[in-house]
Amino acid sequence: MYSIKRFAVFLAAALLVMIVAAGCDKEENTDRSELTTSFLEDTVFTVSDERVGLTEWYLYALPQIAQTESLYGKEIWDYKINDDSVSMWDSVKDDIMGQIVYIKIVCARAESLGISLSEDDLLTINLQTDEYMSRLSTAQKEEYGITEDIVKKIYRDNMLAMKVYENLTLNIDTDIPDEEVRHMVLEYIPILKDHELDNGEIVDYTPEELALIKADAEQYLAAARADTNITHLAEINDDRYSVVEMVADFEELSNKLPGDIPRIAFSMNEGEIAGLFETDDAFFILDCVRRTDEESTNEARIAIIESRQKALFEEQYSIWEKETVIKTNYKVWDSLER
Repeated sequence: MYSIKRFAVFLAAALLVMIVAAGCDKEENTDRSELTTSFLEDTVFTVSDERVGLTEWYLYALPQIAQTESLYGKEIWDYKINDDSVSMWDSVKDDIMGQIVYIKIVCARAESLGISLSEDDLLTINLQTDEYMSRLSTAQKEEYGITEDIVKKIYRDNMLAMKVYENLTLNIDTDIPDEEVRHMVLEYIPILKDHELDNGEIVDYTPEELALIKADAEQYLAAARADTNITHLAEINDDRYSVVEMVADFEELSNKLPGDIPRIAFSMNEGEIAGLFETDDAFFILDCVRRTDEESTNEARIAIIESRQKALFEEQYSIWEKETVIKTNYKVWDSLER
């Protein structure tokens, strides 16, 4: 499944590629010649009654081609990516086709949903098209057959697809429990119950040594709490202890900290320094620097909402996809170059 947002600004990327450089399922048929008789000469494939010509194909394909070559070099295209002798070029072609098909299928549903582009949308598209065309040389336009109408159509398709997506996911449930999204800023000091010898061997401290270590840590903690100039553990200059800071939600705390430490840390008040907490392997001093880190919490909330939107939209899209007939002009498809 392709993200609608992925295509919102693809033309800008395509333009950069052209200046610098100046998957869906296809129908099965063993006799490809039988599938090419009803296509216009430069048709790559059709999505229901929408045809995709070579110019439109390359406007979508050029950014992905350039990105792949910048990462792996031009020789990557003949690399076989599986035991069925599928080349990298075959795989990328299918991916690009999938991107275009996705946009076409979504756009085709706009009218039945009562969705259309506004006057402001059309004005924006006209301005984008004018700017795009003005930055292309005559040679570039001729090489790929780029016209104002084709560029405008692609901008229009992408904007319309985005509006369909937004319309269908507008009323998604945005209620998310605090414990699922809240990120806190935690500073903590882990005081291990073992140590490494000069020969690399890890050995446990003796009970007597642990008693002294615990007493020192408690004294350190009491001094930190008593000093009104100390607001966070990181402000204390003491070479005996290393302060670790992390921005994390409850799940990440649970993955990185042992025992009951995550629950204790997540329930602390802002500015609270607490301890000494003991686990099987260490003592811990905790400092809740910020109970809620707004930036990371908002990011987590948005990510969950977007995930819900995507799931809802994919459910609807899968229905549309099954109702769509896609035909490939293999005469053109097999001759596509990068």
